[in-house]
Formats: sequence, structure tokens, C-alpha cells
Amino acid sequence: MKKHIAKIVQFVSQTFCHAPMVLLPDRLQKKCFINGLIICIILLGSCNTKKDLIVGTPDFNIKGYTVQDAQDNFGNPIKEVVFQFEGNADVISFFSGEPLKEYAYKDGRIIGIDAVNVSFEYVADMGDGTDPTWKQLFVMATTNFDGTVTEEGEGWIDITDRFNIPMAKDFTTRTLTSADISDLLVPGQPLYIGFKYITYPRSASAAYTTWDIHEFKISVETLLGSEIIYNQRVAAFPLYHFGPDDASDPSRTPRSTSTTSRLRFRANVLAANRPFTAGDWAIAPPIVVDNEINLGPDRPVGIKNRIDPALSNYTYVYDKPGTYKATFVATNITSHSEASVVKEIEITIP
Repeated sequence: MKKHIAKIVQFVSQTFCHAPMVLLPDRLQKKCFINGLIICIILLGSCNTKKDLIVGTPDFNIKGYTVQDAQDNFGNPIKEVVFQFEGNADVISFFSGEPLKEYAYKDGRIIGIDAVNVSFEYVADMGDGTDPTWKQLFVMATTNFDGTVTEEGEGWIDITDRFNIPMAKDFTTRTLTSADISDLLVPGQPLYIGFKYITYPRSASAAYTTWDIHEFKISVETLLGSEIIYNQRVAAFPLYHFGPDDASDPSRTPRSTSTTSRLRFRANVLAANRPFTAGDWAIAPPIVVDNEINLGPDRPVGIKNRIDPALSNYTYVYDKPGTYKATFVATNITSHSEASVVKEIEITIP
């Protein structure tokens, strides 16, 4: 310390009191010397303060953990995990290792699509005199729909066979069916799923088959579970008619109807329209699903701040049994420096 002070005195004397080409009275020389000395001491103190703000890596470790039985606020049994620590750090954050809470995905998580499922319930009521060989209901798909429909359905793919829908004569109960349509997705393009109902020319009888569709849903399956992206109960199918239409008569209403609880297909019954092929399309709004979903980074939970006392243990409740990699990130931090250490432990919840 004495060595530093001597150097400061020498520097001040040479810099502030003996500047070349300047002759100062003794009184002013003394004042310059004192002012210069104060400035240098302040600068030296500043340097020492910044040095003091440089932190080292935290001395922090996980000693172990225990699993104990407990009850939540409603009296339900739960499993509490108590982590024990040694050492300390200014700040400690925690990744439990559960889905969306994993340290391995702290910089971002991208997951793939496992399936895009279409599901619905169907039932048919075949009127007496209806031709039992008629196949009237079709499930269709396209990536290019301009708002117009035809009997043939140009540009649409028939995917009815994926749903194993029987002939109307072969069943009488409401039945659930589903199928994966992820292979039909085209990146960046909308996918339309629709139903096509056809009634063929009838001359001998006005009979027809009514088809009802309930609980239509499109859902995306990933490792995180299932997410519904279209639900008939939220938005009813728009209907599109082709061929002669009983509703063209001002005294008649549309034969087929669509609500959030039921999609119903029915045939024309007016004698003038029965000799001709006619029908309806019901087309769900387009879906756009990428092959991958960016969920962003997994986020930790902060369990200690700088102002908190040293943490000797931490308790966490896991919702499901299994094996998890719990991660603690311990950090020492100042306004000028930061140093962290990552500690992991594999735990098993019975």
C-alpha cells in the first residue's frame, strides 16, 4: 500500500505541480498538489470497487433428495420431493424435468406432429323403398377449394375408406370413427375436409336415406398430447348445394341443415326434382398445420434471490410418477459480473 501511495505522490507532483513551461507560486503549487492527490485517490478507489464487483463461480451442490407422502389443500395424496443443498449462491433457478420444464430445452423447443386426426359420429336412417345399394356419403379432402362444388368434386380426394363407414342398410346405431390425415398436409397450404352427400335419380319412390354427423373434430397429436383445432360444436359446417334444389321453391326450406350439434343430409322430395342427381357438400374451415411446432424455450422457476438467506432445501410436488432430471442453475451476480454453475440430479417418483 505504501508503495502505491508513493507512486501517487510522485505522479501528482510531476503532473500537477511541475508542468513544463508553467511557473506557479508556492501557494498554488501546494493547492494543485492536494487537488491532484484527491483525484488520484478517487480513481484508485474506483478501480478497487470494480475489482470487488467481479464474482466467482458459486460454491453450490445438491446433496440429495427425499420423497415423502403428503396431502394437497383438498386432502388428496401427493408426493413431495425435498432437495437438499450445500453451499450458497446469489440466485438459484429450478427446472423440474417435467415436459416444458427441462433444462435441455432452455434455448428453445421444437416438436414434431405425430398425427392429425379427424373424428366424428355418424348415423343413418334409410327410408322404406330406398335402394340399399346406394353409397351416398363420402369424406373428401383438398388443398384447393375456391368456394364452388360439383357432383364429381374435381380436385378433391376421396378418403371415405379411411373411416370404415358401412352401407346405411348395415347399421342402425350412432357410431364413432376416426382416421389420421397427416399425410395429406402440404407445408404452407390449407387443407379442407368435407362431406359429400349424393341422392341419385328416383322415379318409383320418393324415399331417401338421412345421414347425420355429430361431434366432428380435427385434432393435432404431439408428445404433449392432443389439441383440437376444429370443433363442430364451436363452428357449424357451411353447406354448398349442387343440382336441382327443393329450396328454390319459396315455400320450401333447405333439405340439408347444419348446426353446431348436428349436420343432417336429406334428399329432395319434390316430384320435379327427384328424377335428377343432386346433393350437398359440408366443408369445414381450412386448417394449416406445419410439420413442426416451435414452442419457444422452457422456463425455470426462481427459488432464491440475492436478498434471500442461504437455501438449505427446496420442496417440489410432481404430478405424475416417473423418472425426471431435475436441474438447478446457481448464479452469483453483480452489476459488472456474473458466474453460474449447473447442477443436475436424476430422481424417481414412485
